[in-house]
Amino acid sequence: MKPTEFVKVNTQFWGDHLRSVSEHLPGSHGRELPGQLLYPRMMVLTETPDWNILELVGVSREYRALEVRRQKAQSVEEYFGLAEGSPVVSLAGENILKDATVATEVGRRELDARFPSAQKMLGETYVGPGDQLLRFAPGNYSTFDRVLLVHSAGTSTRLHWTFFALAIHRSEPADKYLDFLRNFATAAPHLDPVATLSAPRDDEGLKSAAFTSTYLAHGLQDATAEEFVTEHESILLSAFDATRLIQRPSLEGQDDTLTPDFILERADGTHIVGDLGLPLREVGKKHRRSATVREGTAQLAKYDEYFASAENRAFVQTKYGVEVSEPRTLLVVGSQQTVTADDLTESAAEIIDYDTILRLYLAAKA
Repeated sequence: MKPTEFVKVNTQFWGDHLRSVSEHLPGSHGRELPGQLLYPRMMVLTETPDWNILELVGVSREYRALEVRRQKAQSVEEYFGLAEGSPVVSLAGENILKDATVATEVGRRELDARFPSAQKMLGETYVGPGDQLLRFAPGNYSTFDRVLLVHSAGTSTRLHWTFFALAIHRSEPADKYLDFLRNFATAAPHLDPVATLSAPRDDEGLKSAAFTSTYLAHGLQDATAEEFVTEHESILLSAFDATRLIQRPSLEGQDDTLTPDFILERADGTHIVGDLGLPLREVGKKHRRSATVREGTAQLAKYDEYFASAENRAFVQTKYGVEVSEPRTLLVVGSQQTVTADDLTESAAEIIDYDTILRLYLAAKA
């Protein structure tokens, strides 16, 4: 199937499917649903030399026509995880992972230690040694329906929750692929349709305008980091089991002043120093941030170096009332952004996208 055919089939199918769900279920079966239905907002279609990949990203309280983004990747393995080493899961034939977690051994340990709310969303868990999560075999259909992917390299960890993703070999014809999609959607439980997620009805966070995916930069072109953090403070606090957020602290040192986007103080007394790799507007400037993952993690390394100094730690404690020692460093990227093998291996930080933060928030509130 050519990439143009892949785009055409997915655009038609997912538009019809999600529109039908939104028009039918909330009204006729509203009382039977376990919660409010959430929908994806963007369809990312990725072409590799041998594979076509679909991923639905974004989290919205209402169905809206999916926006389409096309991109390329070096390999299907790199898109879903690192591309070398022994895989956690080898995919041969037709594979369906639903409400599951695929993690390296290091990544699985990090979930327990650093993301307590993830325990409520693990589902069926696949864990293995090495750095590679998945290995694909030609001719198969591999679907990832609400699956958490946790891969690691050295001291770096990447969390990515997939709303819905699918990979097929490019040799598969369009008509066979369309039949597969139709059969897959038909086989799903009526009250739990494919590419939706149920969330609590009475959660104030869901009612807030802040509960929206930022992958498309909707509303971000005029927002600063300060405005973003203010609007999403409750989500960040819940997702990371934090009790306090310090917005844009000024970390003065001998040589320079660093300004991370936030410091989170967690319930266990540890801290997270984070930056937003999102297209936010800089204060006093019209242009938006355009940092790559490598640039973002390089900046995080400066925060590590800063807090290695006892003098700097004492300054922060006096100014902000927090005793920060050996903090975690975190980079928040767009939900559609691919993190390559080199991006992860060359960093020493946690990388997470905004949709995954929203999913952790929902799990914490469950």
